[in-house]
Amino acid sequence: MQLKLQFTASEPAHRSLGEGGTLFVRHRRARRYILRVLDDGTLRVTLPRWGSKREAQAFVERSGAWIARQLLQREAQPVMVRQDEPELRRRAAKELPAGLLELAAAHGITVTRVSIRNQRSRWGACSARGSITLNWRLILVPPFVREYVMIHELMHRRELNHSRRFWRHVAAACPRHDEARAWLIENGPRLFAGREIC
Repeated sequence: MQLKLQFTASEPAHRSLGEGGTLFVRHRRARRYILRVLDDGTLRVTLPRWGSKREAQAFVERSGAWIARQLLQREAQPVMVRQDEPELRRRAAKELPAGLLELAAAHGITVTRVSIRNQRSRWGACSARGSITLNWRLILVPPFVREYVMIHELMHRRELNHSRRFWRHVAAACPRHDEARAWLIENGPRLFAGREIC
């Protein structure tokens, strides 16, 4: 069985190509090694900040049986479209803008526009003009995680960057921001790729 590999460009400091074409991604918020086989067959290993490339490769080798099962499942089962996705998107379009505007008012922040989109790798975005985009999948996450993402984007109205000052704004407005970010790292890939994490 051959593993199909596909790679995307990113910061060289955070991504590297290991033996056998495995993609290693270092994430400073990750608390353990995480292995995923994406929908297209890409094998991706997330390393915690303290992790080593050698240990990550060993983790992949120890997970060989799990990887094989994932690939067999892909061959045996057709890709299914969620039956309730249209309804979830309708809920997202109705509930997410209202929630964001409520938070904006609470923090005295002006938002010019709220859009709900089907982003494949981002939870939200904020433009210099005050337009905020949210991923419809936020309707699926716990309320405290959804609130964190919204506050994150709202704080970009004060600091359109990820400087220390920006993170101080986030921390002051969202005490559970570290917990929420950890949740997204741990569970977010399931929502984007629809697959379980080993």
